[in-house]
Amino acid sequence: MGSEEIYSQFTRLEEKIETLISRCAELDKEKTELKDKVFDLENQILDKEEVDFERDKESEKLKSRIDGMLEKISAFNNTSA
Repeated sequence: MGSEEIYSQFTRLEEKIETLISRCAELDKEKTELKDKVFDLENQILDKEEVDFERDKESEKLKSRIDGMLEKISAFNNTSA
C-alpha cells in the first residue's frame, strides 16, 4: 500500500466524518424543532382542555337552573291543580 493510497483513504474517511457531523447537526436541529412543536401542541391541548372544562361547568350550571325551573313549574302545577 503506497502513501498515495493511504492519503486517499484518509481523505475519504475525513469526508465521511464531515458528512456524519453535518448530518448529526441537522438531526439535532430537527430534534429541537420537533421538541418545540410538541411543546406548543401540548400547550394547545391544555388550553382546549381548559376551555372544555369551563364549557362543561357552564353546561352544568345551565342544566341545574333548567332543572330548578322545571321543579318550580311542576310544584306550581301540583299546587294549582
